[in-house]
Amino acid sequence: MKKLLFFLLICVVFLNKGQTQENIEAPVEDTLTVVQHLDQLTLLWDVESIELKTYQGLRKFCRSTAYRNSITEMLESMHHYDSVLYDMAIEASKQKHAHMKHLIHELESFESHYGVKQFMNHLKEECQAQSDLERHKKDYKKDNGDESYDSKVYVVELELQKYVKHLTHRIDRLDKHVHHLIKE
Repeated sequence: MKKLLFFLLICVVFLNKGQTQENIEAPVEDTLTVVQHLDQLTLLWDVESIELKTYQGLRKFCRSTAYRNSITEMLESMHHYDSVLYDMAIEASKQKHAHMKHLIHELESFESHYGVKQFMNHLKEECQAQSDLERHKKDYKKDNGDESYDSKVYVVELELQKYVKHLTHRIDRLDKHVHHLIKE
């Protein structure tokens, strides 16, 4: 059921992505469409990030091209809509909307620190750590304490959870700013 919901949401996003790309300079009524897409993507991310925070989720990301592509496409869509929103915020800031400066700062920070390239680089490092851990699994199973297999899995999970938590926090802050924007 979760995978079906994920697939349907991705389809909706991609069908609407083409429509949004045609209207990069979106009129005011299109702001709601951008917000709706970001809301959908935020909810979708919240669901997927739960699994991605785990060692098993990392294993799935590292080993499954389809899963990796679906996560990447989701983030690319999110960055597409945040770029559209950024353009809209720049236009609105010219009209002296006070909240726009905060939104622009959030969007710039999201792009510079949590772009798709940075995400892929970080997860590539995590995949390498997991691969090394699995390669030496038999040796680590013999050890106790900090050098044990379970302890090393825990460390990998903690690092992954930390990164995904920061990314999720950024996505939620963007969503909050967007909703504040449409109330103005």
